[in-house]
Amino acid sequence: MRIVRVFAVAAGVLAVAATGQAAEKVAFGVGSAPGASVYIQVDIAKALGYFEQEGVEPQLQYFKGGSVAGAALVGGSVEVSANAMDHVVKAKREGKELRLIVSFTHLPGTPMVVNIKHRNEIKTAKDLKGRPIGVTAPGSATDLLTRFVLHKEGIRPEEVKIIGVGTNTMPPALENDQVHAAMGVDPWVTQLVKRGKGYILVDFRTEKDTRAVFGGPYQFTGLLARQDVIEKRPEMIQRVVNALVRTNRWMAANPVERWAEVLPADLVGDKPTWIESMKASKEMFTADSLPTRDGVMSLLRAFEVTGQVPEATKMNPDALIDPRFVRQALEKYR
Repeated sequence: MRIVRVFAVAAGVLAVAATGQAAEKVAFGVGSAPGASVYIQVDIAKALGYFEQEGVEPQLQYFKGGSVAGAALVGGSVEVSANAMDHVVKAKREGKELRLIVSFTHLPGTPMVVNIKHRNEIKTAKDLKGRPIGVTAPGSATDLLTRFVLHKEGIRPEEVKIIGVGTNTMPPALENDQVHAAMGVDPWVTQLVKRGKGYILVDFRTEKDTRAVFGGPYQFTGLLARQDVIEKRPEMIQRVVNALVRTNRWMAANPVERWAEVLPADLVGDKPTWIESMKASKEMFTADSLPTRDGVMSLLRAFEVTGQVPEATKMNPDALIDPRFVRQALEKYR
């Protein structure tokens, strides 16, 4: 119901006005087009007015893929970014200090979808050898996941062609056969499948498929911040984290139909399909906003076995995450 959304935003504005202070601006990157399931917390927090209620004004910049948003964070054009944790690991290797400060998803949440015309040829991941495969962007989290899946099947990166196709621009790339398969995100994957244009090969939205490939949980997306920003603006970081922790808890307490009600209609689009996509993804969301060591270690193993970060498992997981702000938010909003 739009009334719910309007009331929440109005309440946030009144709360900020009551303090007599203007909302604190935050340069905030997002590693996809608006509405991606793996970053949906940002859109829901905005719709519910939680950022306003916490006294922050996120200046949202949506990027084509996670690697672009990660580069913007490292380069300083944004202060925080909704991103995959991969970029914390890559930055660490380059001597740059990022931290995951809120967990959004403890499963990758990215199904590998195949063009329906190849149904009789591509039946397992092993059948991807020699074919063009789409990822959101080269060097992104979907790129790493794709390489890990190929590695498990004994396929070398040079035996396929990996192509960046974006997030919401992935469907036309798949339908036009620019790529035969793609590691995509919802709601766009579900839209393809619903229209009979694609089928799921590997479903990382589920714990079953994630455990089958990685042996356990996999720390995927969340809010990343540069260490210098954490040190210089801890109050701002806490406010942003408060808003996102409240959002994760709200999502866990409400059915996805309610999510669709509070979000802008143009973001949801075809409501039945959107709801179906979020129901398929609901297993992946982190209700308590806290990353786990097991999830981080799965990510580090993926980096190590694909050769992207040799000896990645020797990294200290605790040096890549900073859960202090989430713990404070959980204490405040018990």
